[in-house]
Amino acid sequence: MNENASSWEAADAELLRAVARDRDRDAFRKLFDRYHSRVFGFVLRRLQDRELAREVSSDVFVEIWVHAGRFRGESRISSWIFGIAHFKSLEAHRQRRRFKRARVVSTKDERISRVPEPHESGTNLEARQDLRRVGEMMKRLPRDQCEALELVVLEGVDLEEVARRQGVSVGTVKTRVSRARRTLRRIFGAAEGAGG
Repeated sequence: MNENASSWEAADAELLRAVARDRDRDAFRKLFDRYHSRVFGFVLRRLQDRELAREVSSDVFVEIWVHAGRFRGESRISSWIFGIAHFKSLEAHRQRRRFKRARVVSTKDERISRVPEPHESGTNLEARQDLRRVGEMMKRLPRDQCEALELVVLEGVDLEEVARRQGVSVGTVKTRVSRARRTLRRIFGAAEGAGG
């Protein structure tokens, strides 16, 4: 991580601490200004619905405000924020699917449409576990590869911007992302094999 990225991370950490400790609205506003457009873009790419993406993005920042104290510093703050955005997007997608199915069911008893599908009750837990596993596996990557992968894949930052932040060429960023993906596939495959 170059000096510029380190200073951004340190500034983000200070802002998040101020939100958690003092409920500092100015610090929260700064975090919001730094991340909102990127979070919105991230969610929009997953949901393909502007109105729903606005709503989910708002939920992400409510979660940050309410649970800032839960950040334990085991990952970068941006990874934590985009992890929340990922989970909220999955949740919104599942709710949208459930709503579409409920509208198709013709019944006088409205309660039937609110009963969750049996297979979905464990889905939230599975999504959280998957996210946690990926986070653990990413810790095994070299820091420069991990950062490049997070920025490109999780945050949707373009290659030129990642290259600028890391102080390297676009080709180097591509190589780092490619190596990180290959390493994760290998680690993930080994973990799956051991678990199965």
